[in-house]
Amino acid sequence: MSELIFIILLIICLVTIFFLHYYLNKRGLIFASVILNMLSFILNFKITTIFKMNVNMGIVAYISLLTVLYIYIIKYGKKETKDIIIINFITSIITAIIITIMSYCIPAITETISINMEGTFEYNYKILIAYPIISLLSQYCVIKLYSFVSSLQSNNIISLMLTNIITGVLYTIIFYTICYINILSVKASIFISVTTYIIGLIVTIINIVFIELLIDGKKVAK
Repeated sequence: MSELIFIILLIICLVTIFFLHYYLNKRGLIFASVILNMLSFILNFKITTIFKMNVNMGIVAYISLLTVLYIYIIKYGKKETKDIIIINFITSIITAIIITIMSYCIPAITETISINMEGTFEYNYKILIAYPIISLLSQYCVIKLYSFVSSLQSNNIISLMLTNIITGVLYTIIFYTICYINILSVKASIFISVTTYIIGLIVTIINIVFIELLIDGKKVAK
């Protein structure tokens, strides 16, 4: 069941990028990055089992967010891409504040269907603090690394893959280890980081194919 949800979530992310980019072009990519950033933030609170591995579900939306950045860099340059990163950082801060406020809303005495979010977000409060900072740094790394790798060779697929591999290591290992180090054992924290990274590589390959098809399709359309 988790594998099916994983596939559906990946399809939703890719479809979101495609339609927003297709109908709104440049603005659509900005909207897609904001939506995927918020989705990634929220999904980071969910760990599930995929292919018998414990995986943080936020990696699916986050890789898709990086996909938006790659498309934006290729089409509009790295200078304008920095504006999206700032927008994502502000969105992350606002999302963290909203989540914190909403988690302390006390359900009505007669309410029987509300979800008590206080325990969930209190227990994982480090995600609320760490995500905006580490996602900001990793997105800046995408720009720097992609520009550096692209300057060494001209194959766009290789540039995207190497950038994502390096950025993925920095994001998953550092972020998930920090978030779970006091909740789980050190070994379990690192294990979740590694398994999430492995799933992230699969998502990366799918997204790279998607990037190439989307960009080539746009060129043909023009």
